[in-house]
Amino acid sequence: MAGKPREPEKSRAARFKTAIVRYIESWSEGAIKIREEKTVGYRFVGTPRRLDIVLGCRGRYVGIEAKLQDSPGTAYQKLSYALQDARACPIPVIIVFAGSGIKDDMKAALITSGIGIEVGFEEGGESDRIVDHHNILRQRILIELGLDWLDIP
Repeated sequence: MAGKPREPEKSRAARFKTAIVRYIESWSEGAIKIREEKTVGYRFVGTPRRLDIVLGCRGRYVGIEAKLQDSPGTAYQKLSYALQDARACPIPVIIVFAGSGIKDDMKAALITSGIGIEVGFEEGGESDRIVDHHNILRQRILIELGLDWLDIP
């Protein structure tokens, strides 16, 4: 007798995105609508743009691109394109990134653009979690959505 088919294991990138969603849910108390894989505008090359996460609250929106890169490979090119796409998007976009495969010069380009925010990613299967150093990601989301952020420690 055949057993229940096993669900395919999520990729690390998908787990990273899920961890970001869980992190936001942990403090948003249902005030922020969260949608995944939402089409918003066009990429800089003219094709429809699908954002990993779109957040909304009271008529304001912000997109999130989740980028996890552990090997150097094509990280530079992918992140450069993501930065160009974020600038072309009709809503504000934050590139949330983690991983040892992102070189310091690209980290600096992302952060100084005002678009990139580096976070930690601690893996533990179902308990994967985002480490938001100094609550920078949380603060940025609240600011973009016009919510009170001054009381964040």
